Formats: sequence, C-alpha cells, structure tokens
Amino acid sequence: MSRTDTDVPFAALAHRRRRAVLACVVQHHVVTLADLADELAVQEHGATIDGVPADAVRELYLDLYHNHVPTLADADLVVYDQDQDLVTITPAGTAAYTYLEEEVYEFSGRNSRPPQDCLDEGSC
Repeated sequence: MSRTDTDVPFAALAHRRRRAVLACVVQHHVVTLADLADELAVQEHGATIDGVPADAVRELYLDLYHNHVPTLADADLVVYDQDQDLVTITPAGTAAYTYLEEEVYEFSGRNSRPPQDCLDEGSC
C-alpha cells in the first residue's frame, strides 16, 4: 500500500467523531444512522439516551448524515445505504480500525508516563 493509498482513509479518520463512527460500525457491522446517532450521543454526553437532549441527537444525526458518514464512505471505510438508512463496515474499514487500535495501544504504551512518585531516576 502506497502513501497515497493511505492518505484518504487517514484524512477521513482525522476527526474523532469519524473514529467513533468507525468503532461503532465495526462493533455492530451494520447499524442504522439513527441508532448510530443515539450511540454516539450517549458516548459524547456521558449519559443515557434519556439524558441527552433530543435536539443534540438530531444535530448529531444531521452531522453524521451530511458530513461524517459520506466522508467515511468516500474513503471506502463504510457503505451507506440511504434507502434503508444503514451504515455497514467494509473490509477496508475493519482493517483501518484494527490498525488504529494497534497503533494507539503501542503509542500509549511507549509514551506512558511513570507514576508521580517515580519521577526521580532510580526511585521505581
């Protein structure tokens, strides 16, 4: 895979909401856009769906519909069937998610900070 082959999916995944969409669709394989909006609203608001204002869910749905899902679809990470209102993961989306998950895990492991009481050299 060349650098230009990865530019589009990486650019699509630069936004945290798109990474959250990808994670949700990987988990479910197929999800309605409305359910996707509900799930992300719960995550973003840290509350149950009953605790998220309906306007916030509607705005999120519209943002997914007009912005984030089309960007992920253009990058071939998901497929959106507008007639059935379904978002489906693609093999490229699964591969991108797996790659991101592995890289983030390795990155956080390499760059983890020592506990505060271990800041002096040799104290731990």
